[in-house]
Amino acid sequence: MPAYGNLRRAGRGLAVAAAAGLLALSTAMPAAAATIPARTNLLSSDCPSTVKQGQFSGCVTELQTLLDLGGASLTVDGDFGPATTAAVQAYQTSKGLTSDGLVGPATKSALYYEDPAVAIDLRTLRCPVDLEPDENDGCVTELQNKLNAHGASLTVDHVLGTGTTNAVRTYQSSVGLPATGVVNPATKAKLYGDPAPQQPADLGSGRYAAVVDFGEQATGQNIQYVWGGGHETDFGPSIGICDDYGGSITPCPADKEVGLDCSGFARWLYWRAGAGDIGQTTKDQVVNPRFTKVTAATAIPGDLVFFGGSAATVHHVGVYTGTVNGVAMMVNAPQTASYVRDDTIASHSDLLGYYHLSS
Repeated sequence: MPAYGNLRRAGRGLAVAAAAGLLALSTAMPAAAATIPARTNLLSSDCPSTVKQGQFSGCVTELQTLLDLGGASLTVDGDFGPATTAAVQAYQTSKGLTSDGLVGPATKSALYYEDPAVAIDLRTLRCPVDLEPDENDGCVTELQNKLNAHGASLTVDHVLGTGTTNAVRTYQSSVGLPATGVVNPATKAKLYGDPAPQQPADLGSGRYAAVVDFGEQATGQNIQYVWGGGHETDFGPSIGICDDYGGSITPCPADKEVGLDCSGFARWLYWRAGAGDIGQTTKDQVVNPRFTKVTAATAIPGDLVFFGGSAATVHHVGVYTGTVNGVAMMVNAPQTASYVRDDTIASHSDLLGYYHLSS
């Protein structure tokens, strides 16, 4: 897993699981007899070109999740049976596609498409913590509508261009904020009339349990792994980067998607627990002098767990969450095409060690 770590933007990524230990596609088997496979982005090379009845995989889990988000009422079990086929056909009909029940390129693209003209609340995790120059999506549509409501005269074109940036600066000056042109949490709060965001209080010895709680909450928040996500000045899901990208979706989607990579996820959790900034990348975090390497026997839930041959070659980080039936677990943002989830620590073979943040 790279040192750099999406959200289903209702469709921009209706969606950050082809995780170790789970095949992207296996032979059909009764769902009741197996653990539900972790979601795998349908556009990744881990999914077959056509997803269809009879398959049991994380690709089907993803398909069922997306169909349910669009109004279906499927049991999400990773098993592509007759009910899923019927839901696919109904969806295809609603989109003017050939209603054959086969999830090929056209159906996959439709499932992930999001109309940028549809506004998205800037305060949700579907929008980046700091909006990006040239961003083109419903978050910018919402921003332009809000600015116009405060006196701007923008054409609502859902693109964060020079005119919109200048309008942001004008608005920031008018409400006593630094006129940076960056749509950050403070600017969002002013636009909505919300209280100014505060630095999370240091929870002391309670920070470790808080980190675990925040991590487990994130597993249900549709947060997708995005290469380079979570490394802005502010903390939280952001638009990623394509530099040095090597993920399973081509071309690289990271610079158009919102989410977190593994170290961005750990950074966000620790910041929310009041620990401040623990470092941008896995390499920064593993050598952070505030962390001390501890044994597995003395590690506590909330400690970081790093993977790689050494601090110089570390490539992945998760948050240790304790043991389940004697199996050590972590919550993490695993890799491109996956979502924040719980994994066994043994799912990675190159454990570097557990690291505890000193008070």
